[in-house]
Amino acid sequence: MKNLIIGIAMALLASSCSVGQPKINYGHDECAHCRMNVMDQKYAAAITTMKGRSYVFDDPECMVPFVVTDAKVPESDVKTWYVTDFAHPGTLLDATKAFYLHSPKLHSPMRGNMAAFSTEADRKAAESEFPGDVMDWTAAKVLLAE
Repeated sequence: MKNLIIGIAMALLASSCSVGQPKINYGHDECAHCRMNVMDQKYAAAITTMKGRSYVFDDPECMVPFVVTDAKVPESDVKTWYVTDFAHPGTLLDATKAFYLHSPKLHSPMRGNMAAFSTEADRKAAESEFPGDVMDWTAAKVLLAE
């Protein structure tokens, strides 16, 4: 009986430490990089660290330099990168699996002009309105770190 109680207590403790997707409170949360309020649900981004801390950003243009260039959070400490699905505003997705479009016709908050999509079909549909360069996470991260 004692082992059962200890097992249940450990399971509850472990589940309370798990971290899910960050929640972005649009219009209220402040970008960790530039300190502007996060407003646009088409471009917002976030990271979670290995220790479970979340940081939110105006767009990937703020997120990538915060980690890669300025090293305010070392890249090795980032557990998960999130970007907003341009086709489904307010929906966060794993940045490493997203499909990216970089276009001067995209007017993101910090002028990164990069949009992320959950599917290649959504990205292709956006290309007719926003012609530009298609990228994966590796290429997008390099461009945004410049």
